[in-house]
Amino acid sequence: MKTSCSTFLLKTTGANDIMQAISLAAELGFDGINIDCINNSYFSIDDFSFIKSAEIVRWALKHEIEIQCLTIAPVNPNDSKNEINRLNKAATVAHALSCPLVTFTSSRLIEKDSVFKQYELISNIIKNASEFANVFDICFAIEAEQNSIIDSFEKSLQLFVDVDKHNFGVVLNSVSINNNDAKQLGNDIDLIDESLLLVKIYGNDENNALNNILEKLRKCDYSLYITDCRSYEVEKINSNLINFIKFINSFKSNL
Repeated sequence: MKTSCSTFLLKTTGANDIMQAISLAAELGFDGINIDCINNSYFSIDDFSFIKSAEIVRWALKHEIEIQCLTIAPVNPNDSKNEINRLNKAATVAHALSCPLVTFTSSRLIEKDSVFKQYELISNIIKNASEFANVFDICFAIEAEQNSIIDSFEKSLQLFVDVDKHNFGVVLNSVSINNNDAKQLGNDIDLIDESLLLVKIYGNDENNALNNILEKLRKCDYSLYITDCRSYEVEKINSNLINFIKFINSFKSNL
């Protein structure tokens, strides 16, 4: 089991650029970083310098830090051509950084359009982009988010089935599940085992359903990469980070 920390938290904790984020992650005892391309002023997919990519990769190797994933802005199903191009660009950037995974959510649900239509559009975008990403051995994964087209973990699992690409999977986010979902998650454990590429948790999140899933995956010798979720409450970031490290250490002690 490996752990990762988002650059959003690392930046707020004191890292002023990607190099410092890597150094800080190593100092805190993480195995890798999750580059947050949404809330991170010092990293942009659009302005990424491929010339500097080798320097970043060498720095990460020196500090024994993996660049585990890039988290990019939500996918907008109503702008298919541009969204496919954006996902393609993200895949090339990930490849340059020796990063295996690009994660994203879906955009907010637009009431004037049918849910089915938007679901179909986002499915087609991911299918097209996954074919391009496959050339670079890059995987995509979708994360459920409230008030979006994919607003539950159950829907992300259904999208995984419908897209049906071997380099597309799902992110299990502790925010998207609760105790009411525990039974369904237990029933879906085989599908989760097949589709799951990343688990995201809040450092101070107490979630029985999530803990049960982690325990089941651990018993199956599942090779899991856990990262923290970005926090919107700036005043709680440091405590969340500390709690996250405590949670990971306690979980690792049972391995």
